[in-house]
Amino acid sequence: MSATIDLRPLCLAVMAVFWVFPARADTAVATGAISIMGEGRVRASNAVTHQEIQQQAPGKNPLMVLSNVPGVSVTTADPYGLYMYGDSIEMRGFNSGQIGITVNGVPMTDNSAAGGNPVTRFVDSENLRSVTVSQGSGDLSTPSYNALGGSINVVTSDPANRFGVTGEVSGGSFDSRRAFVRADTGKFANGASAYVSASRTDMDKWRSKGNDWRKHFDAKIQKIVGENKIGLSYVYNKHFDHDFLDMSLADYKAHGRYHGLNTVWTGNPLQDQLNYTGWTNGRTDQLLSFHGNFKLSDQSRLIVTPYYQKQRGFGTYNPDVNPNTGATELTFRESFYRETRYGVTSKLTDDLGRHQLAAGLWLERYQYKNYRNWYKTINPLVSGAPDRNAVIHVDFNRHFVTDATTFYVQDAIGMLRNRLKMTVGAKTISVDRDYIDNLDNANNRSVSYSKSFLPQIGATYQLTSTEQVFGNYAENFSAPSTSVLTVGTYNPELRPEQSTNIDVGIRTQRENFDASLALYHIKYKDRILQIQNATNRYLLNADIFSNVGSITTKGLELAADWRPIHHFSVSSALTLNDSTFDQDYRASVTQWVRSAGKTVPDTPKVMLSAGANYQVGGYFVGLDGKYTGKRYATVDNSESVPGRTVFGLRAGYRAKRFHGLRNFKVQFNVENLLDKDYLSKIYTGTTTGQPTYYVGAPRAYYLTISAAM
Repeated sequence: MSATIDLRPLCLAVMAVFWVFPARADTAVATGAISIMGEGRVRASNAVTHQEIQQQAPGKNPLMVLSNVPGVSVTTADPYGLYMYGDSIEMRGFNSGQIGITVNGVPMTDNSAAGGNPVTRFVDSENLRSVTVSQGSGDLSTPSYNALGGSINVVTSDPANRFGVTGEVSGGSFDSRRAFVRADTGKFANGASAYVSASRTDMDKWRSKGNDWRKHFDAKIQKIVGENKIGLSYVYNKHFDHDFLDMSLADYKAHGRYHGLNTVWTGNPLQDQLNYTGWTNGRTDQLLSFHGNFKLSDQSRLIVTPYYQKQRGFGTYNPDVNPNTGATELTFRESFYRETRYGVTSKLTDDLGRHQLAAGLWLERYQYKNYRNWYKTINPLVSGAPDRNAVIHVDFNRHFVTDATTFYVQDAIGMLRNRLKMTVGAKTISVDRDYIDNLDNANNRSVSYSKSFLPQIGATYQLTSTEQVFGNYAENFSAPSTSVLTVGTYNPELRPEQSTNIDVGIRTQRENFDASLALYHIKYKDRILQIQNATNRYLLNADIFSNVGSITTKGLELAADWRPIHHFSVSSALTLNDSTFDQDYRASVTQWVRSAGKTVPDTPKVMLSAGANYQVGGYFVGLDGKYTGKRYATVDNSESVPGRTVFGLRAGYRAKRFHGLRNFKVQFNVENLLDKDYLSKIYTGTTTGQPTYYVGAPRAYYLTISAAM
């Protein structure tokens, strides 16, 4: 039987707290760590402030700053979040592939590590301005065709108005080294400004051998002409890593957190398939985007963002089998990824007084090439290096073309002297996909998925000068992935996934206290699952994709920030979530999975975070901790990992002027302060396979020094 959540005591407690703290006259909503978004937003929304971002260890995955946002669960396999296969984000029961994510308005269409667009490839933490989360459902303008849940909007800083050079160096545990430099031009050419920045991050794996490194370059130029603003951005990112080994629960219990890939070459294929030298990945990404904000009239504006992205990547592995004969021998397998993506987002607004009209169009073409070759090894007695003149097998050689179109219209209406504000709108989505199998054209397929009417309606009502209630209803759509076209048994009856998201809540903004409470209910239907008969996920044995029923999610999110005295703040966030399967489903002709009433894997029922920040003069110190409750790893809830509490500490000194330098800062960070031993990301179990896990990183120390000239 699924757990029930009695919300009445919490609701009463929150309402009581709202009246204890004195009101304040202004309407700004800013806290020490999390901003509780107001300003007429009709859905639950929070943002991480620039101050909090800069107090994190530099170079961390931007999504890691969301760890303390209510409703959000972030897991990583290393302290930086550099190893992208070990990263995951979950929000109200949805994973990163079901959340709409943008960077400076450019959609991150596919967030997978292999061939996708994880945010960390496109942003340096030093250039981050804000990360905003809408937990329930993204705004109609969110450019996505797979966002069943909320949205995450990442925004980087604009060029500075004055000339300057900023440098930063950091180092710490696991031989980590990072250097960052940024040069701003200041104003030139009657309103233009620009910056260029570059960074290099290196880190050894904390278990087994191997390393991760990342080279990153950013450039941005913008110009303000009257009431118009135009800009051009370019990002280059090159990344390489050795894999961390994901392990079963039995291996973790038997061998502990430091169990990893083999480090000694034996000449035995059964052993050497797990040697770290063969488990590598590399990616090179480039993203060019234009940003235009134009005044068309006193009432109308046009925002347009065309973009172009190019990616090249690979992944390697040394299997212990010849795929043609089945004989035990060491081989070399390499996967290649080639991606080209271009498109444009646009938004036209018209201010008609009581009515704020908006319409937008997103167009994108996404071309993706993917092939995988097996090679003989030159001398398997000494290494797994391939003989590239001896291709022995080709798993696949394929090409995908996806054309996406979304269009939306929306009206924001002010009533009752603007105390009541309503937004009413709808979106249409169309996705066309072509699959070309270069090995066998008989497998070529073309499919189309569309939804002509996806409505959203929301409202806010200003109860008092400091309290506001809100509510939102949204219907969402997700086109099936390209993977559904490649399996041996193609399912032409597969339906797109859909969700209905409802959230209601209340916000308060007081003299020394801010808080928000959100209640939500989500119905996720036509869920798509890949049914596999193989337990070895490194071989191609996928059977079929099928719609396997629905999931119901309900819960509560509470965020609060209290500033009892000057320079001291305490923040907290509570999440209660219940995501359960509604039905059993058939895994094969003879097998049923008894999932009805079971908790969805990797969705903790309880998360609680708290943090405190204190600053006196130039000195600052902060402590935060987060409890993440028990998580199931299998659909039938037969295997689970216990809850965990992980703390972090930061302390340092900053000065606007220091011996001729500007914005000087020295900062010390400790991740996993109490050295908690825990399991992080879960590869959930299939109907026959077993779940595997990545291990959370042990305690790590980092020292950072930065300054500007």
